Amino acid sequence: MKRIVLSVVILLAGLFAASEIWPSKAAKVILSGLHLFTGMSPQQVETPIGPVGYLRGGSGETVVLLHGIFARKEHWLDMSRQLSGYDLVMLDLPGFGDNPVLDGAEYAYDRQVANVFATLDALGIKEFHLVGNSMGSQIATMMAAARPDQIKTISYIGSPVGVTAPTPSDMERAIDEGNAPLVVRTATQYQDRMAWLFPKEPFLPRPLAREWREAEIARADSNQMIWDRVNASLTTPTDQIAPQLTLPSLVIWCSDDRIFHPTGAAVLDAALPDNTLITPSGCGHLPMLDRPKETGQELRAFLDKH
Repeated sequence: MKRIVLSVVILLAGLFAASEIWPSKAAKVILSGLHLFTGMSPQQVETPIGPVGYLRGGSGETVVLLHGIFARKEHWLDMSRQLSGYDLVMLDLPGFGDNPVLDGAEYAYDRQVANVFATLDALGIKEFHLVGNSMGSQIATMMAAARPDQIKTISYIGSPVGVTAPTPSDMERAIDEGNAPLVVRTATQYQDRMAWLFPKEPFLPRPLAREWREAEIARADSNQMIWDRVNASLTTPTDQIAPQLTLPSLVIWCSDDRIFHPTGAAVLDAALPDNTLITPSGCGHLPMLDRPKETGQELRAFLDKH
């Protein structure tokens, strides 16, 4: 027994040492393990605006998942374990994640919508359920309005961009003061942003967390440009488009969200003609990360119903 315990201790120490000496390699190994564990395969497709990376796995009706600004496709992985029986497609939105940075004009919302449609066309995806978070939700709303015959349902996982809440959020007040809380240039700023996003930061393996942090810091200048372009291009927000969306919709808006105030949930619920509203507690702007099991089960129940 002592030998077994000693062997386990030595193995763990070796893995920790390897993660410190070769952090990028350790991050790749961890990520490959997550892909394997969730049944999602990393792939890439060529589009008119360059290569676009995505994860795909499962079978059944197709569900397309769109992340928020400065996020990435892997943020859906943990939640996806609750969605067996569906063909899941998690995009790194063109110009985000592991994709190359695009010309600034491509980050305007109308161009992002066109680029996502071009990506799905390249994949041969014609009919699908659509899921979005934050910026991805505004893109999803515009997509649903543009091609209603292709989209079966729309789900807002976490508060979307483009809803005017009766009460301004902490982030909206910070922006009014001239700040951009989601753009980070240092490790300290990155950690501070976690407090904006989560009531309690979810666990992420250290090598992977470090890899994603360093990659984002390296793109700080590009991210500032993207932030400015995205926010300047919001001409018709989600709550103004919502009344014309007759397809079934789901809104999961957490009561502890600091990015967009929870009072916006009732506004969006009233604007959507066929909506299911869920307002859980104990989660922030990214419920697929800080309550992945529950969020996945709620999304699964909605998709199964429709």
